[in-house]
Amino acid sequence: MPIALIVEDEPLLAAELRDQLAALWPELEIAGHAENGVEAVSLLESLKPEVVFLDIQIPGLTGMEVARHVGEQTQIVFVTAYAEHAVQAFEAGALDYIVKPVTAARLLQTVKRLKTRGVAPVPENVWRQLAPPPVQHLKWIKASAGNTVRLVMVRDVQFFQSDGKYTRVVTLDGEALIRLPLKSLVEQLDPAQFTQIHRGAIVNLEAIDRIERDGTAMDIRIKGRADKLAVSDAYTRQFRQM
Repeated sequence: MPIALIVEDEPLLAAELRDQLAALWPELEIAGHAENGVEAVSLLESLKPEVVFLDIQIPGLTGMEVARHVGEQTQIVFVTAYAEHAVQAFEAGALDYIVKPVTAARLLQTVKRLKTRGVAPVPENVWRQLAPPPVQHLKWIKASAGNTVRLVMVRDVQFFQSDGKYTRVVTLDGEALIRLPLKSLVEQLDPAQFTQIHRGAIVNLEAIDRIERDGTAMDIRIKGRADKLAVSDAYTRQFRQM
């Protein structure tokens, strides 16, 4: 049975997270709860959990400081009210970053990611022999919008599209440009979430509203936008059953 540690200085929030995890992941054992950073480091060393749900603003040591004491076999999930720490969290090696209040739907996504990463009661020496190195997909990018540089979380991107020497990064909130070519970009994206539909376009599968067909031609409509993206013949196979 995989074990987890909750680091949260608000007892009611910790109890709520424990209840949600019990419903979504009954096999997970919540082996400990720390209300401050010093206690968290101590429990990490004694429990050696497979996953730690870690708040950032806690007494003693911050969540970022606690993260430095997390072992290689422990996955970090930050659970915080402060969205602005996301970049720092992923740089610290976090698997996921949840902004409070925590919903069951959002926590379920995290549980699925943890299970995909092999959070299971497998002895460490056996796991190292059997499991391939985890693939680190692109989490965020810096993009230019006029004279402003935006930090864009990749999961919020609806589609990427080639635009001369640049690549358009389109989200619900607007669009920006990056210099990274589409060919290099597609290699860094999670294939379970993004797919290439054309030599010059990559789309977030969750952003697809509908697929329109006109004979052999196929176009994708994006949720909340008027954009119509053509699917080239080389990429139509993946959409034929949709």
